[in-house]
Amino acid sequence: MALSLCSKTKDAKKMSIKHIVSLMAGHPFRGSIENTPDGEVAVVQMKDVDPEGGLNVTNLYRVHLTGRKKPDYLKCGDILFIGRGYRIFAVLVDQDLESTVAGSHFFILRIKPNGQLVRPDYLTWYINHKLAQRYFSQHIAGTALPHVNRTVLENLPVVVPPIDVQEGIVKTHRCRLKEKALLEQLIEKKKQFLDQLLDQTLEQYQEDDA
Repeated sequence: MALSLCSKTKDAKKMSIKHIVSLMAGHPFRGSIENTPDGEVAVVQMKDVDPEGGLNVTNLYRVHLTGRKKPDYLKCGDILFIGRGYRIFAVLVDQDLESTVAGSHFFILRIKPNGQLVRPDYLTWYINHKLAQRYFSQHIAGTALPHVNRTVLENLPVVVPPIDVQEGIVKTHRCRLKEKALLEQLIEKKKQFLDQLLDQTLEQYQEDDA
């Protein structure tokens, strides 16, 4: 895989992300978002995203939207960009969602019709890659609450290799995440086993003292 990926790097292009995606702001909620179980619209918030875990839709808040602004409902293939705080990252909307919006902390990146040479999962990976992260760190604003503004995001340079190379990169990345998850599960099971063993040892000493 590594050889096939490297052999085609000469075919890669570099372009600003604004030429690849349409950029939208999240829905402008006023104040805090309160969960209303019978709400007609679901809301993705910061608690629902993780740079490695992606988007978790199991506990989305529901709301009744007010105001005249027509909601920009999320679509499969959209990318949610988190540009505030000490973790700048993106997650992919990798499933069809019904009547769901992103909160105001997000930028929504949607591949343009003429930008089909870029896979949304590859672009998500690239935003989280050290090349893009280095760019953000050099252009970040604010000290108390670091943030990436719209102009900085629009001018992010993106390396765009051929589609098959993008697919290979994404598959390799997914394999790494699966291996990491399995390893973490193994470590946790080993910890539980050792804790149980040590607890039994201590209980035995307590019985002997009695």
